[in-house]
Amino acid sequence: MAEYITDLGFGGFGIYQDSEGYSFSQDSIILANLAKFSSADRVLDLGSGCGILSFVAVLKKRAAYALGIDVQPRAVELAKKSADLCSANGKIDFLLGDVKDVKTLVPAGGFDKVLCNPPYFNSTQACKNDEKALSRAESTASLFDFVNAAAYALKFGGDLYIIQKAERLATLMSLLKDCRLEPKELVLIYPKRSKGVDGVLLKARKGAKEGLKVSSLVVMKENGEYTKRFKELYD
Repeated sequence: MAEYITDLGFGGFGIYQDSEGYSFSQDSIILANLAKFSSADRVLDLGSGCGILSFVAVLKKRAAYALGIDVQPRAVELAKKSADLCSANGKIDFLLGDVKDVKTLVPAGGFDKVLCNPPYFNSTQACKNDEKALSRAESTASLFDFVNAAAYALKFGGDLYIIQKAERLATLMSLLKDCRLEPKELVLIYPKRSKGVDGVLLKARKGAKEGLKVSSLVVMKENGEYTKRFKELYD
C-alpha cells in the first residue's frame, strides 16, 4: 500500500488515496459539483470511498455537515485521515458500515441531501478483498440497496443525487419510483458528443410531484480539449 495526497484544487485542501485501492473518478467530480446545497444542509454520502463527495460538499459547496458510509475499512481509514488533514473533524465524519444496514447507522429522515456514486456493474463476481472490484461491481450491495438507503435517510422534500451508466437508466428510474423518490432532473453525460451518452446524473426528490427536466453535459470537444462547462465544474 502506498498512500498519497491528491490536491482537490480548491482552498489548499487535499485528501489521502491509496495507489493500490480505487481512486475517485471523473464521475465523482461531476456529481459533487453539479449537486446543489444550502449552508444548512446535512449530507449523507453512500458508498463514500475516499470521501471526495463529502469533502466537496462541505469544503467547496459549503454544506453544513456530511457523513460518509462505506463497507471498506481501508477506505474509511483514509477518509478519516483526510478529515484530519483538512481540519474538517466535526463537519465531516465517516462510518464503516453496509448500506443495507442503514437503519442501524443513521436516523430516518435525518438528511437533506444524499450523494451516491454506486458500483456501476451488475455483477457478483468481484472478490470481497479487492477494493477496486468492490467499487465497480455490485458484490456486496445492489443498486436497489443504495436507492432504498437514500429513501430511508432523506427527509421529506430532500434530494438524492446519483450517477450511473446510461445503460442502467431504466432500472434506476424504476427503483427510484418504487422507493417514492421522484426523478426531477436528468443530466445526460457525453464523453464527446460524437460518442453518445455514457453516463447519467439524476436528482430525485422524496415526496415530490411528477415533472422531469433534462439537460446534457459534454466533457470534451472533438479535439480532446475539455469543454467550457466541464472546466467550470473545477473552478
